[in-house]
Amino acid sequence: MKITIVKNKYLNALFILMLFTAIVHLLILAYLSIKDANIYIMNYFKILNIDSFIPNYMNSVSGNIISIVLMVVLYIAILFSNKSEHEMKEPR
Repeated sequence: MKITIVKNKYLNALFILMLFTAIVHLLILAYLSIKDANIYIMNYFKILNIDSFIPNYMNSVSGNIISIVLMVVLYIAILFSNKSEHEMKEPR
């Protein structure tokens, strides 16, 4: 398996480690969320530990709605800003 995120092999290994760790972390949180029937475990602000700075707001309904909206906005921004070489080439 060859995954290349950046050309520098040391940074590439670090980014792959970070990505792997994040995926495992989210899978564990998803399992706990289902096991405990607690959707608030998947709150994006809670995952980022922003709830340490503003604890009461992040556990509210509006905090969870803003969390979902922020995740969607970030996903769309990354999707449109991360174009592959194939998509960047102009048609002939």
